[in-house]
Amino acid sequence: MEKTVITCEDGHRLIGHFFRPATESPRGAALISPATGFRHQVYFSFATWLSEQGFAVLTFSNRGIGDSRNHIPLAELSADLVDWGTLDLPAALDQLIALAPNLPVTLVGHSAGAQLIGLMPNFARIDRYVLVAASSGHFNNLKPKTRLAAKLMFHGWQPVSVAVKGYWPTKFIGFGEDLPAGVARQWRHWCSSPGYVENSFGKEIQQHHYGDITAPVLSLTATDDHIAVPANVEDFLRLLPNARIEKHFLEPASFGLKEIGHSDLLRSRCKACWPKILGGLECNG
Repeated sequence: MEKTVITCEDGHRLIGHFFRPATESPRGAALISPATGFRHQVYFSFATWLSEQGFAVLTFSNRGIGDSRNHIPLAELSADLVDWGTLDLPAALDQLIALAPNLPVTLVGHSAGAQLIGLMPNFARIDRYVLVAASSGHFNNLKPKTRLAAKLMFHGWQPVSVAVKGYWPTKFIGFGEDLPAGVARQWRHWCSSPGYVENSFGKEIQQHHYGDITAPVLSLTATDDHIAVPANVEDFLRLLPNARIEKHFLEPASFGLKEIGHSDLLRSRCKACWPKILGGLECNG
């Protein structure tokens, strides 16, 4: 594992770590695209395991998260989800290809890291996708208790706290890292109506590539995921009409687990599930 600096097209620098494959004949390369507010260190155990299976792996944090804040006060950092998809993800992909050339590339996207794939101008360099807990997150499809909590948090606490602090202070409640105001506002907007990122088509997003993706896609979602419920999974996957999608809902008990949820499939406690992900990295086509 070695630290690497990723320079985006607009000059913003991201911090990542590159994991070299534990073999002289690598099987492929994998880019781990993080969930909203997740520092890339969260994925170190999974990245290490993938490298032990013979893959070159790059993890990174999006702008505004962890070391990728570049010491800029969060209230002064201009960033939104579109920036993560159009600037951060493409730069990370280019960095992985430079560090591990001539290998088939899989993007392993977790939650937002999966939802933003169609914003990448260099998407054609990706050979396959594994999408973990990928859904639209539409509030109205959630179970009543979760729906009420989400609406109170996003439409009540979020606007007030962002107005007061200039960013969304989510870290102290265990809701990932604190988020730039632009990310917070866009996240609320996208989850408020069906289609998630689709809500900005023709507005903040003038060009996208969701319909252009034809590579194999493996969608993995836990049956106890309270956000990526089946209706929201379908709501997102419809944005990939030309991809070859294989979809699985994972029952925790089938892997000897009490729960998986929305956030933990790529954490070490869910290691029993990881061979399912490996299958997506090795799919044909």
